[in-house]
Amino acid sequence: MLAFPHLPEAPRPFRVAAATIASKSRWALARATAKSFLEHNPGIPFYALLADEDEGLIDPDREPFSIIRLDQLGLPEKDRFCFQYSEMELSYALTPYLIEYLLNNGFDGALFLKQETMVLDELGPIWEKLREHPVVVTPHLLEPGIGDEALAWEINVLRAGIFNGGVVAFSGHDEGREFLSWWKEMTSRECFLAIEKGLHYEQRWLDFVPTFVPSCHVLRDPGINVGHWNLFQRRVAVSPDGRVTACGVSCRIFRFSGYEPDNPERSSKYNVAVTMDRAGAAAQMFERYRSLLIEGGYETSRRWPYAYGHFDNGVRVADITRRIYHDWPGSVERFGNPFSTASAESFYRWLNAPAEEGNLPGVTNFWNSVYRRRPDLLSKFGDLSSDNRGRFETWIRTTGIKEYGVMEP
Repeated sequence: MLAFPHLPEAPRPFRVAAATIASKSRWALARATAKSFLEHNPGIPFYALLADEDEGLIDPDREPFSIIRLDQLGLPEKDRFCFQYSEMELSYALTPYLIEYLLNNGFDGALFLKQETMVLDELGPIWEKLREHPVVVTPHLLEPGIGDEALAWEINVLRAGIFNGGVVAFSGHDEGREFLSWWKEMTSRECFLAIEKGLHYEQRWLDFVPTFVPSCHVLRDPGINVGHWNLFQRRVAVSPDGRVTACGVSCRIFRFSGYEPDNPERSSKYNVAVTMDRAGAAAQMFERYRSLLIEGGYETSRRWPYAYGHFDNGVRVADITRRIYHDWPGSVERFGNPFSTASAESFYRWLNAPAEEGNLPGVTNFWNSVYRRRPDLLSKFGDLSSDNRGRFETWIRTTGIKEYGVMEP
């Protein structure tokens, strides 16, 4: 019998996927990101997590990606999770859940691209680093700036976080998994814009990556994660054949955080200083992106309703209402599903009931909660059990209702 030499097994392919998150009203942004990604990275699966309910408005068979539903993520207390956050906050908070979902479903590596992203080239540099490292993060800035304008942006970056949450990748390595578990815990309760508390949605938590994940990789590629915050450093150029570079290297990922197609003359609502006439060749990227959004149905989808924007009786859930619910100890145990209004013990009924604290006829739990959260109101009206209560009630009718966009109690 002939003996054949043992041949080493062929290395198993490193399976990767990319994904984004969007609610229905921002679905055109997910389509734009997916289309640009698939054009330059054919053969790599792309997913979109719907941070919403489709309500019959989205046909999965007509999308350029596979759709992931909220129910597939195994969210802890889904009703609570979706009620406590605004539409945009929910999308941000779901980031680590989506990445973990992909890693749990057969992929060795997962790249997250936040909505408002356009891919301009293949992403080999990211896949290569992801093979070797559990986490790949991208910094907002790569070098110090010069002048007062640069200083202002560096201060803004300190508020927002050293790393940009719009481009982040994880492999299935234990270190990365452990960070994902921790990040999930953080975003399940604290995914707000609260600079005074050191929070900037899901993003500031990424500052811990280099210390919590020692073998992470900080991707210092000037062509990845180009956006309004670093255009003063990333010199964008467009060749006659349409190839885009940043600082002389291929511009692979361009971000459009805060870009509004209805205001195409400026790069971002967060940075009114960078207008198109100051953006140089980068202005062409905004034109390309705007065309992708329109092609992706932006004018239609922007008007699609948010499924978690109202109680089940149709009353709008104001952002302040979400904060009150989030901050109430044991809200889940006491109120059950916060969207439900039928029960006498519901959160909605509690909001509209007379204040439990103190003898405050005419003041509901909602307005008492607003009052106690506002240092300016505490200073202005003092003790509501006194004659100041009448002045506070006048403020509610003349100012509070309009300020918070709620119905008159």
